[in-house]
Amino acid sequence: MRNIALPIMVIIVFTSCLYLVRRAKALQIIAIDEAASTKGVFVALAVWAVVCFWMGLRGIHAEPWLLEAVPLLWQSMVAVVIFMTWFLFSPKLRKTLAKVADHTPVATLVFIQALRIGAIGSILKTYLGLIVSNFPYWVGIPDFIFGLSALLIGALVVRGFIGHQVLAVWHIVGATIILLPLVGLMNYWMNEPGFLFIFEYPMILAPSLVVPVLISLNMFAAWASLRALQHPTQSKPSIAR
Repeated sequence: MRNIALPIMVIIVFTSCLYLVRRAKALQIIAIDEAASTKGVFVALAVWAVVCFWMGLRGIHAEPWLLEAVPLLWQSMVAVVIFMTWFLFSPKLRKTLAKVADHTPVATLVFIQALRIGAIGSILKTYLGLIVSNFPYWVGIPDFIFGLSALLIGALVVRGFIGHQVLAVWHIVGATIILLPLVGLMNYWMNEPGFLFIFEYPMILAPSLVVPVLISLNMFAAWASLRALQHPTQSKPSIAR
């Protein structure tokens, strides 16, 4: 089971992203050509996913020659670079995502973050001594708590008790609790003896695929809420709008 949990999560997060686009297309929020503008991103990310899986199954991520040549956790940046490159250089993609952001039910974007409850796995392994790094405590515990909060925040959104201001802040916090300890303390983690666990399969799928996509969805949702704040009549989001 431990070898399939993260691969399944990879499939779920990618399917969730594809669902948001297909939903917008089905509701005629975006045109066929606009939906097609997202295919390049999905294909590029799919190729990276295949490469990451292949490297993981062969143990390449944890090879000493690779760790010494590229000492930082470079895998976590690949998906981000792919998306940001497309976003910055494709006006049509930006226009399409803006429409998707404006019409995606905010509760959906909240409940997707409940997947971060899965961080409990690495936390328990650390507690049992199966992982000797402190990384799961510093990053995993806040991540797990944020995943739990998604269930509460999502329920409050459905009942109309939370506005876009709170949602924007909540999503930004969701991204920050990962980025700060990861980026700010990367040199520390890379020199910690037990940190090698992060490069082993299937754990490598978390920083290389699952986490970047979930953080990107955090920022996408924050963007959607900030855009909605420009329209006073939508100050309180609901399941659909």
